[in-house]
Amino acid sequence: MPAALLSAPAIWRIAELLRGVVPPGEYGPVILAFTVLRRLELARGRPVSALAAVASVADPLARLETLLGRLPAPVRGMMAQMEMGPLATRLARAGVLGRVAAHFAALDLSPALYGTQAMARLFEELVRHFDAGQATGAHYTPPEIGDLMTDLVFAPDAAGTRHALYDPAAGTGVLLGRAADRLAGRGVAVDLFGQEISARACAICQADMLLRGRNPAHILPGNTLAVDHHASRRFARMLANPPFGVDWRAIRPLVQAEHAAGSAGRFAAGLPRVADGSMLFMLHLLARMRAPARGGARVGMVTHGAALAGGGADSGESAIRRHLVDHDLIDTVIALPGDMFVNTGIATYVWILDNRKPAGRQGMVRLVDATGLWRRCPRSSGEKRREMTQAHIATVVQAALAGTDMDLIVQPGADGAPARWQAVACDGPEGQDGTGCVPLSRIVPGRDFLYRSVSVERRVREAGAAARTTFTMDMADDPDSWFARMILPFDPTAKLDMARCATGCAISFARYFSRPAPPRPLAAIRAELRRSMARLAALMPGDDGD
Repeated sequence: MPAALLSAPAIWRIAELLRGVVPPGEYGPVILAFTVLRRLELARGRPVSALAAVASVADPLARLETLLGRLPAPVRGMMAQMEMGPLATRLARAGVLGRVAAHFAALDLSPALYGTQAMARLFEELVRHFDAGQATGAHYTPPEIGDLMTDLVFAPDAAGTRHALYDPAAGTGVLLGRAADRLAGRGVAVDLFGQEISARACAICQADMLLRGRNPAHILPGNTLAVDHHASRRFARMLANPPFGVDWRAIRPLVQAEHAAGSAGRFAAGLPRVADGSMLFMLHLLARMRAPARGGARVGMVTHGAALAGGGADSGESAIRRHLVDHDLIDTVIALPGDMFVNTGIATYVWILDNRKPAGRQGMVRLVDATGLWRRCPRSSGEKRREMTQAHIATVVQAALAGTDMDLIVQPGADGAPARWQAVACDGPEGQDGTGCVPLSRIVPGRDFLYRSVSVERRVREAGAAARTTFTMDMADDPDSWFARMILPFDPTAKLDMARCATGCAISFARYFSRPAPPRPLAAIRAELRRSMARLAALMPGDDGD
């Protein structure tokens, strides 16, 4: 019976060999690199036993170097990026290289046991186990979030369709690989492309492509925001979970140059604050969309909450959102449950962008509040304590694709997660109060997200200096009428500074999904006031004649 690669005994047996030789954080690169080598030697037309030879000679390092030197150039490049040479040298100096090679030589990773898809899934599990990525701002995409984005981005595609699928922050390739597997079950084929800033993660992604029988040359290393290695391509489908809150100061001249280039660059719409480049990825994805005349493109992207409403009316973030609204590019925005990611607990959202929306969806945006669709993880991992099942995903997809507002009838479970639920058409803008029914989705005009920011100047009597206060108002309101109605009656000396008036754009889920608590009965309020007054009277000192 073949040794189980992912069984606890197998994992910890190799960990025992590596303990004290390499830091625990480097177990992953060793295991992943040797897994690739073992698979490649068994996948040849005439399988070889090169790792067994490494394990049996007096100088295993020299034999391994010979083995690496005979690999095809692309594979040698992967091994170099995975730092196989330095790692092997450290293993050899510690006297464990031969035993590590022997461990992997005993594993049966042949195509007969693991077909292309099975091997890809196995490698994906290894990557998830050993290389989930703990860098600041880097958030490993939960499988269910990848499934949700895939289902929505590829919703229009029937069996027999073939598209190019691109990820500009590909990481180790799990998002691309899982999407390809899921789509294969629907009969939809994809050619995978990507770019990744981390050399080691890029090498792992390339190895994954190789094990899938795909072209690893379609995955290129480098900072996508600085130098786009796929600049000549346009893609029909794109998925991305770019890092949150990553500073782009180091590449500011390059980004600003593209911004100044206008439509010839990727960042003409606006520049977000330098402390967070996530919205630059959104602009990059827009620039790589296939033209509507050629069939258009759909994008799925994960962001944090600041992408929805961060920055004032004159900020770069607001300008980017306004660009999306003005060009009718937002199809759906989904609020995800909390505690979904391993190394961040902040609120997260999925955006679905489309530059060729059907007539019935043009000018409108679907907002889906999926924060209540989750269950507790059987075992927590870092910040991840919740997960979405395929049933949850199906409900979100149903709401996102529906032509009407949807509500959710919920039966709460003991742990706060829904025990049972049902998506139903909304009877009215407020849902069905008192029935356990909560808003699930709302279809709103995209231009509802626009607002006007106005500046009011007034004199401060004590100092005699002018003070400015900024107010926001609906686009439907006339600034002069608003000022005459809301400000002048209370401060006749105030002035409206139209020179500082600006149009902003922000997406507020609270505006459409908040459910204010119903007012308490007047009798209950009176009774509580009487009890409070009685307690206060009891605390007062008595009349003792003083």
